[in-house]
Amino acid sequence: MLITGSLNDLNWSQIAIFAGAGILLIFIMAVVINKGKYQSRLKNFYKRMDKTISKKYDGNLLNENIITYLVNDQTNTYKSLKAKGKKKVSKYFDYYSKNLPELVVLKSFVAQDQTRSQLVILILDENDKVIYKWSKEKKAVGFIKSCNKYQMLTPLIGYLFELPLHIYEGASFRLTNHDNKYSLSYDIVKNAKRIKRKQKPGKLTKKEIKAQAKVEKVKAKKKAKH
Repeated sequence: MLITGSLNDLNWSQIAIFAGAGILLIFIMAVVINKGKYQSRLKNFYKRMDKTISKKYDGNLLNENIITYLVNDQTNTYKSLKAKGKKKVSKYFDYYSKNLPELVVLKSFVAQDQTRSQLVILILDENDKVIYKWSKEKKAVGFIKSCNKYQMLTPLIGYLFELPLHIYEGASFRLTNHDNKYSLSYDIVKNAKRIKRKQKPGKLTKKEIKAQAKVEKVKAKKKAKH
């Protein structure tokens, strides 16, 4: 009777407000729980990827082997590799071409703008103009073609090796090949078919500066272990 009486004392607008507040609370809780799940999935995926990279796909070690044992000439292209080198590099490119886009998708689930879920890796000329764009549809063969055309084999191998950490921390990453002044960069976009023709580096936000610092800290920690 007391409960019935209390309800009778409320008008319909008050009941609607309480009901709306309850629905909103449930929605917020669901969002928080789902975000926590996606954050956990992202963290676990990155840890597995980092472990695999350290054991099997270390770009620094691969580049050392290429320079010392696995090339026929100094053109810095895939086609300059010996048969054994081509096999190793193909496997390396295949791994990154499959796992980097997946890492980006998982990252998008916990980002403020979840529509930005497509990875593009760019080769830029000395004027920051895009001369080559890689997206997941091009697979490993896209990396091979770009290396042959722009002589970017060892820079690309090194770039891919460090890219997962930068994606995970949300840090920008640009690497310049001083032999030909071409640069490698990446972006996470809504549509990989539509990107700016020029990719001038902008001023870093406080969040990006913090992310860069975290990357350097992790890299220093890894270096100290070795």
